[in-house]
Amino acid sequence: MVEVPFSEAILISRHVKTAELHNYLPQIAVSEVLDSTTPAPKATDAMGRSTQRFVIEVVVTRGNEKRRAISRGQDSYAVTAPLACEAVARLLKGNIPPGAHAPGEIFDGKEFLEALGRDHLTLEIATH
Repeated sequence: MVEVPFSEAILISRHVKTAELHNYLPQIAVSEVLDSTTPAPKATDAMGRSTQRFVIEVVVTRGNEKRRAISRGQDSYAVTAPLACEAVARLLKGNIPPGAHAPGEIFDGKEFLEALGRDHLTLEIATH
């Protein structure tokens, strides 16, 4: 695993007051993205997804309490378009406060991700 900066850190800091924030990717994934000879993913199913799998795990700790959210799916790029479409559909319905907002300020995160359905990803949330 290698720690890498992500632009999402800006959005996270709008929702969570934190003393530390770390983002990690497997070294092999970073190497493949940076290697110009890495071939583009190929569609392998009827939805046009590649065989690539992804896992996003978030752990938040406060004192003795720990909350964990894990999202899993196939082909992270195939999740991007449905996420954007879901956001646009909700924006077009209205009831959004004026101005610029982080997605988590105007959408319920769990409800938003669950609206995508299990075809795109699974979501589990646990408190310890």
